[in-house]
Amino acid sequence: MAVTKHLRDPPPLGELAAVIEKALLSNFKTASATATECPDLKQPPFNLAASGLSGSPRIADIGGQQHLFPRPILNAKYSLVSLAQDMEMSPEAGFLLGAGAAPFQDIGQNAELAPNLSWRSSDKASGFDEPSLLTFDNGTRVIKVQGDREHTPLCDRTSSTNCALMVNLFGSDGDTGPVLKINAKARKGEENFTECIRYGLQKVYGDSKPISLGGVFLLKAGNARFHIMPDFPPEDQLPFRDRKQLESEWLSYHIFQAPIVCLTVMHTSDPEGLGLLGDEHSQGRIMQTCFGIVL
Repeated sequence: MAVTKHLRDPPPLGELAAVIEKALLSNFKTASATATECPDLKQPPFNLAASGLSGSPRIADIGGQQHLFPRPILNAKYSLVSLAQDMEMSPEAGFLLGAGAAPFQDIGQNAELAPNLSWRSSDKASGFDEPSLLTFDNGTRVIKVQGDREHTPLCDRTSSTNCALMVNLFGSDGDTGPVLKINAKARKGEENFTECIRYGLQKVYGDSKPISLGGVFLLKAGNARFHIMPDFPPEDQLPFRDRKQLESEWLSYHIFQAPIVCLTVMHTSDPEGLGLLGDEHSQGRIMQTCFGIVL
């Protein structure tokens, strides 16, 4: 797999917080954004596999829609551990969160994936090529629809450390440290929570100053609409006719009630033409409070 590396130079968290708060107040009745110390994200309600988001942060976009449309590419299968190595993460300790496609090769069907994986190595481990010397905390969830696309989705933990088709990952050492704390309540406009953040930053910093963010947010009250990929269509129904068929006839859409914990990766622009747009990918595990770190 070809890997390219692109460095980012983000503004200070305090500066970003002011921009984000202004953007949210244009679309929510109340909102705030501050730079603060990260709480222990291993504790409820977040229940992540690491305590924080700090330490050598990085974001990776793997695969993409071209692995799904016009027909699924079934050899697009990945290991999260191998991807961590491609991201030049430390085998001594690390943490991945994000959103992507579940490992159909392991679970027997296509589905959504919310990666939530941390690791630590023994003193003898010299790299990721010795997984038996790594201790994993795997809180990854699979969100799937079984049978008819109208069926109630299931959200289950998985022991797999694989993914498929596409995945957007935020990686770090999993340490506590400074993060953005974002609150918003009572939407009054058309843009959703993550759209407000992305568009607000893009308006100020433009296409030439890309900012990438990763983190977790919590919907405390109300509901939210998510798409969930069902299993792949049978071969006689492929390829998809067009994007409209994929989005309107194949994808399933569901309303979920709070509380919902979401893992998110987003980008404000794509000056290198890497195919990062549309820009944001969130996966719910069960948006009012958000803890995030910026690249």
